[in-house]
Amino acid sequence: MDSELLHDDQIGLGMLQKEVARHKKANYSLDNVDWSTKPKWTKYAARARWLVHWSDYGVASTVCSEVRTGCPEKGLPFGNIMSISDGTWQDSTGIIYTYLPDVDPSPVDLAANPHMTITFSERALPGGCLNEVAEDPPCTRVIISGMMTPVPDENRTQALNAMFSKHPQMESWPADHGFIPYWIAPENMTGSIFMLDMYGPSHPVTPENYFAATF
Repeated sequence: MDSELLHDDQIGLGMLQKEVARHKKANYSLDNVDWSTKPKWTKYAARARWLVHWSDYGVASTVCSEVRTGCPEKGLPFGNIMSISDGTWQDSTGIIYTYLPDVDPSPVDLAANPHMTITFSERALPGGCLNEVAEDPPCTRVIISGMMTPVPDENRTQALNAMFSKHPQMESWPADHGFIPYWIAPENMTGSIFMLDMYGPSHPVTPENYFAATF
């Protein structure tokens, strides 16, 4: 009888913990990072997933497809800010989504050559790396390379839910600016992820380990 009661108590406690976590996530915001979710620095794949999940934006690098402001020659690198999301607050997928207008130069480059990199820094998070500079190794940085393409119709709802969950103001952006969701699909994440979160060498993270990680 006692073992049955203990089992029931454990089930009840587990349900309560899940409900507390669900309620907590429902109140998450990019302006209020839950630092209790940050994995140990030795959990490289989990730390990378965590940084992407909490990042408001990344610094995207594409290849200049034309001569324009910021691109004095074709073939040179072009840096830009991209607001990103890896899913809703309740469902972190690790997939990098963004929402770009046709008046932005980055989609022009991506149409010609979808290969790009996107960089994330813990210093960009509210309260991140206090009393440190972004270049300090313990200030986590993650660089992901891959091919960024428009999200296909069958994945569009998931992509928009991810973006609007983290950036609700996007829902009211003007429709005549040609905004569409882009992503780095899991199969288009090329090579190892550059991951640095402590003194010493960087720790490459494979896409497989990245997507399998939890935090």
